[in-house]
Amino acid sequence: MLPEPSLCFPGPPALGRGVILTPDDEPPRGFDAPPRYRIDDEVLAQPAPLTTVLHHHWLRREPVIIDLAVDPAQLRAPQIETQAPYLVGDAHTFHLDRLRFLTWANNYDLRTGDPIWWHGVLARRHAGAGPSDTADIRLPDGRDALVDGGPRGPLPPGPATGSALPARRADLPPLVHRESIGLRRLTVSGDAPPVDELAPDQLAAVAHRAGPARIIAPAGSGKTRVLTARLRHLLRERRVEPELVTAVAYNTRAAAEMRARTGELGASIRTLHSLGLWIVRRHERREVITERDQRSILDGLIRVGRVPNQDPFAPYLEALAEVRLGLRDPFEVETRRGDVDGFAEVFDRYREQLASRRVLDFDEQIYRAVELLLTEPELRREVQQVGTHLLVDEFQDLTPAFLLLVRLVAGPAMQVFAVGDDDQTIYRYAGASPDFLVRFDRWFPGAEHHALEVNYRCPAPVVEAAVTLLSHNRERVPKTIRVPTPAARA
Repeated sequence: MLPEPSLCFPGPPALGRGVILTPDDEPPRGFDAPPRYRIDDEVLAQPAPLTTVLHHHWLRREPVIIDLAVDPAQLRAPQIETQAPYLVGDAHTFHLDRLRFLTWANNYDLRTGDPIWWHGVLARRHAGAGPSDTADIRLPDGRDALVDGGPRGPLPPGPATGSALPARRADLPPLVHRESIGLRRLTVSGDAPPVDELAPDQLAAVAHRAGPARIIAPAGSGKTRVLTARLRHLLRERRVEPELVTAVAYNTRAAAEMRARTGELGASIRTLHSLGLWIVRRHERREVITERDQRSILDGLIRVGRVPNQDPFAPYLEALAEVRLGLRDPFEVETRRGDVDGFAEVFDRYREQLASRRVLDFDEQIYRAVELLLTEPELRREVQQVGTHLLVDEFQDLTPAFLLLVRLVAGPAMQVFAVGDDDQTIYRYAGASPDFLVRFDRWFPGAEHHALEVNYRCPAPVVEAAVTLLSHNRERVPKTIRVPTPAARA
């Protein structure tokens, strides 16, 4: 028995809902203008182009018409990548996962003739909502509400509002987001502006409406302040459930500082390595070993001459990092370095030793987590829930493996809030590149860009000298760095 169709079809224009039809169906009244796309076997074979187009429509809340010319089960088929992570590379995307998400996220199902808003159906089935005569659902307190399938955040301002910051249109009933329905909750979304006292450039970044965002934060511009204010804003004013938000700090000191600033909100704040370890332990129990243990394992795998005042294992440890953090082929690493004889074979044998002993070294926490996310669709789905809203610190110091981990955790919505400074990349030896921040849109399409411009830490002569020096960097985002005005200092 089919569920009762939506009673508020086609829904308020501000929500940007589209429709899914069977091939050759006529679009319903009111859907003459939206672009029409067809999902067929050809698209399933090469989904990336259509996925990119649908992603931009979804971010902008632009209605679309989708002709679903394949069995929906084909979109639900789990995607698995069995190649080694170093062969997959940092740009890997599960395009069918994204296509499935974008097909159903914000579109009515009209394949049976009657419009069905599945998010409303699930809210009634699993979250305790009731039927409504005028909206998608009725909340337990008696209010009628809409279930939003677009990117979570305040709706763009109407053309007559004149507001510099996005705000939900006042004429709409309460909104419950599909993310909340996925948790079997009826959380009413918030759209209040941030309450933290922030400079204008910081406020613009913290109030970022929805979707991916790149925040360029030069030294002394309040990077940690912005990151923690954004975290508080999501949890407090926007009422995003803590289970859906994860902030990633680059080291334990930064993570501890962020926890101290947001402790009362119960936010999930991790380093990249602790995130990797958490992912691995969702699948299998492994303990973490020290570098001394690594050397012990290598000692049983390689035969090297002992030279006074030289560390025979250091080149192999560096080579292991190049493969697992830099995602470089072991054969290429061995050939290029010239000081790690037999490394290509040692790499696999070393990892087999880690697995048989049920342990992880520092870099294996990242590499094994990526491997599991590529090969275990159910685990990936579970992990992507906690990365629904992902905040990432020091983005310029991500290595290729770190970037791939972030992209896999972020999932098909790609709601990543990335903060960093391309002029401060310090981990190039492990494959980190400012390119990940400079060309952020390549990995997170449709991203908005915000820049923090004021250095609150240094006097004017130091800032001016730094600007002159940094301008010689070839691979960077053009930026303005200035000192605060006297009024701002006061």
